[in-house]
Amino acid sequence: MRIKASYLAATAIVVVCVVWVGSGLMTKAPRNDQQNTTSTARLARVGITESTAQPVTAQIILTGTTKAHRHVTIKTETKGRVIEILATRGEPVKTGAIIAKLSMDDRAARLAQATSLLAQREIEYAASSKLSDKAFASRIKVATTKSARDAAAAEVAAARLDIKHTEIRAPFAGVLNTRPVEVGDYLPIEGTIGTIVDLDPLKVAIQVSENAIAKVKSGAVATLTLPAGEHRDGIVTYVASVADTMTRTFTVEIEFANPGSLFSEGMTVDVALPLGQTAAHLVSPAVLTLSEAGEVGVKTVNAKDTVVFHPVTLLREDEKGLWIGGLPQTVRLITVGQDFVSANQTVEAQTDTLLTPKSKP
Repeated sequence: MRIKASYLAATAIVVVCVVWVGSGLMTKAPRNDQQNTTSTARLARVGITESTAQPVTAQIILTGTTKAHRHVTIKTETKGRVIEILATRGEPVKTGAIIAKLSMDDRAARLAQATSLLAQREIEYAASSKLSDKAFASRIKVATTKSARDAAAAEVAAARLDIKHTEIRAPFAGVLNTRPVEVGDYLPIEGTIGTIVDLDPLKVAIQVSENAIAKVKSGAVATLTLPAGEHRDGIVTYVASVADTMTRTFTVEIEFANPGSLFSEGMTVDVALPLGQTAAHLVSPAVLTLSEAGEVGVKTVNAKDTVVFHPVTLLREDEKGLWIGGLPQTVRLITVGQDFVSANQTVEAQTDTLLTPKSKP
């Protein structure tokens, strides 16, 4: 009986607990889900700066290659054996300096013979002229002797010129770049002695696209950055009128002073080529962003605080920053937070370039 009473008491306690818990669930006030899920949406914040376009000289940066001002292959004008070399390969030479000498052979003898014959022809011509004056010689005789005298004079001149050509001289000041001959070599007429390059001034050749070539003017001053980091000013001296058939680009040449031939042909040079004056905005490279289509540009905020994406063109770069084109005269440029907002999005614009978002709004 005692055991049955304990079971009854335990059962009663369980029933009371179940009834109490169930009554609490039934009487609890329902949740107001709408009230809990509704919150005030916050606008994304961006930092903006008022930017006004300024007149600036647009330029493009291209890479070119240095070229000698002049490049000449020196050849013989007579034949003969090389008997002396007076210039060293790779060394500078002055205008008219003797590079090599050829053997005289029988040239002196031929000059003496031609000179002797000329003297004879002079006497014959003088005699016929006197006889003609006294009517003892015909005009035909005078003309014949004169012709013979002139032919002899030409032979003398040719002999002297041939002797002169045995000394091969530099046609201009420069560097003797190559010299394939040595003493003892026999050279025919138009045999190669070597090559001379004139490196002052030095040229830089670049290829300009068809979109920009119309803005390139002869006489414009370009800024050159040489391999050692030196900067030089150069003058545009040549603008091609015909495009390369393969690349559709135009060759432009810039000359710059190179005293002492410090720089050589074939060096790589960066050229900042001016394209005329235009309106541009000065910005930090950090404000540039990409559109969904992959275009490079900047984002601005209009009068309704809506984000607008503008594709831009890089006009030039200097120590101040980037000069870009493609924007209105005055814009509210997003300088902070541009990567966290999208075009056509309404934002909270603050004139505060120190605002730095730590995470995406």
